[in-house]
Amino acid sequence: MNDAAEIVTVLIDYIRQETGFEGPLTADDDLLAAGVLDSFNIVSLALFAQERFEVELEGEDLVRDNLARLSALAALIVQRRVEQA
Repeated sequence: MNDAAEIVTVLIDYIRQETGFEGPLTADDDLLAAGVLDSFNIVSLALFAQERFEVELEGEDLVRDNLARLSALAALIVQRRVEQA
């Protein structure tokens, strides 16, 4: 699964399951600003992404710009999968 849209779908399903959030979610929503995720949830999301998509995220990857929007996280996952293949 290297398609960013498919990755976003999996991440949305995870967020709904973990947080119980039932409102609308899009790839470009700022999930921190909207209050959908907090700092704990962001860490959990990053760990889930590493395990689910079999990528290793580096410390410099774990910043707000990469984690607040699912589109950015999906792009990072695609990039890491290519680099780590």
